[in-house]
Amino acid sequence: MVPSLVVVGLLSANPSTPDAAKQALALELVQLVTPESSYRAGMQQMTLQILPSLEAQAKASGTTLPADFAQRFDAMMQEVVPYSEQSAWAADIYARNFSASELKDLIAFYRTALGRKLASRLPAIMGEVGKRVSEILPQRLPAAMKRLGLVPQRPSDTSSKPEPATKL
Repeated sequence: MVPSLVVVGLLSANPSTPDAAKQALALELVQLVTPESSYRAGMQQMTLQILPSLEAQAKASGTTLPADFAQRFDAMMQEVVPYSEQSAWAADIYARNFSASELKDLIAFYRTALGRKLASRLPAIMGEVGKRVSEILPQRLPAAMKRLGLVPQRPSDTSSKPEPATKL
């Protein structure tokens, strides 16, 4: 009787749900890849990147942001998406995408000097990439949107027909 219950339990289990041991490995990896200090640094970097836009919106509406806005906004973001919750989400994703053996190999890598260096520098690297993308997009998007017919037109403006979509 017990063996049949085990079989039924295994058959009814969600195959996309990782087992507890694999989930624990995934969480260990997440904490190595993105320690809480790196997570906080990434959130601060994100705040600094969106701050100019928020300041411009405030100015356009005739208001100003408080002097301590960046610090308060960052604290709010860390409250809204706490490290523990984000880590659990990331662990779920890692556990679905890697086998237990692969997770162990990744953990071993992130425990090396090079792995620790990568983990510590990744937020800054991604911040630099994000900054570059945010600088380039405003330069390139208008022309691409016009070329692809994605610029909104007034109902009476039928003089220019959008060109067929092409690769950016």
